[in-house]
Amino acid sequence: MIKLIATDMDGTFLDSQKTFDKSFFDLFYQLKEKNIKFVIASGNQYYRLYQKFLPLSEQMYFIAENGSYIADGTTELYCNTIQNKDIDVIKKFLLEIPRLIMVLCGRKGAYILKNHYFLRNEIKKYYCAYTFVDSFEEVEDEFMKISLYDTQHHNNEILNSIQNQLPQSVKVVTSGNEWMDIQNKNINKGIAIKYLQSIYDIYPDECMAFGDQMNDYEMLQEVKYAYAMSNAVKPIQEVAYEVIGSNDEQSVICKIKEILNKE
Repeated sequence: MIKLIATDMDGTFLDSQKTFDKSFFDLFYQLKEKNIKFVIASGNQYYRLYQKFLPLSEQMYFIAENGSYIADGTTELYCNTIQNKDIDVIKKFLLEIPRLIMVLCGRKGAYILKNHYFLRNEIKKYYCAYTFVDSFEEVEDEFMKISLYDTQHHNNEILNSIQNQLPQSVKVVTSGNEWMDIQNKNINKGIAIKYLQSIYDIYPDECMAFGDQMNDYEMLQEVKYAYAMSNAVKPIQEVAYEVIGSNDEQSVICKIKEILNKE
C-alpha cells in the first residue's frame, strides 16, 4: 500500500508553462482520505512552493532547496545550511565568471545582485521571497544553497571546472540546462525522503516518486516505485521503475490516478 508520494516540480509535475491540471485538487483530497502523504520535492524555494499550492499547502509536505529544507505545511522539520567560510570562498570565485548569475538562497529569502535585475522574470518562476542587493556583503542570513544561472544555457560545459574549485564540503548538481545548485555534499532529495520515511515509519516499498533531472537521482533510489518522465535525462530513466509520459501530458497526475484506481 502506498503511504507517501513525492514529486519534483519543473519538468515533472509542472508543464512547460509552469502550471498543473486543476484536477489535482480533487485528487489531493482522495490522497488525504487514504492517509497518503503528498510531498513536493524541488530545488525551488520553500516560500515559492508553498504559494504555488494554496489553499492546500498547509496539508502538504515540502522538500525545498534540493533537500536542505523540509516542512510539514508551515512547520519546519529540518534545515541544513552551508558554513559561512565556504560561502565566502564560493562567492569569490563565482563572481569572476561573467556568464554565471548567482542567487544566494537563505532561510529568510533569496538574494540577487541589482545588476542582474534583467533576470527578474526568470527569478520569479522559482522564488517569491527575493531581494535585489547592491552587494552580497550586506546580506545577513543563513544560506542553504547557491543557485547559478548560466546565461549561455550550457551549464554542462563548465560543471566540472566549477566542482574542482568548490570547497570539499559542498557539491554542484544540474537542475536543467540553465540552472545549477551548490549545497552541502551530504544533502539531496533522497536524504530528505529518508528523513520523512524515518519520522513517519514508512518503508521504501510504500513510496512513489517522480523526477526528470539529476537532482532527483537520489530521491528515486530511495523509493520502490520510481517514475521518470519521458523528457527526463538518460541517467534518471535508467534508474526508474518505469518511464511514463512527459510533464506536458500531466503524466504525474495520470499515474497517481491510475495507482489510486488499482488500490
